[in-house]
Amino acid sequence: MDVMGGLSTVLGLVAFAMFAAGVMKVFQMATTLSEIKDVLTAIKLNAPIRPSIASPIGAPATPLPSSLSGEEMLRAALSDLDHPVNPASIELGNKS
Repeated sequence: MDVMGGLSTVLGLVAFAMFAAGVMKVFQMATTLSEIKDVLTAIKLNAPIRPSIASPIGAPATPLPSSLSGEEMLRAALSDLDHPVNPASIELGNKS
């Protein structure tokens, strides 16, 4: 009978973990919907869109111009690394 008690304890813990994960997911969806609402309101009012508070780690402080080529963007990303990478060691061939 001791096995059934252990099994019910494990199932109880799994059920609690699933409930906690569901609650966390609801809060995550509410945050996402709030951000979408803010963006749509800014678009409607023709106002500039504010960057999200929770921007990804390592995101550039200023947006990069869209006219940069892939090679230029790679060199810019490599220049931000803590350890330098020799640009001559990167083979960037045109694959047309």
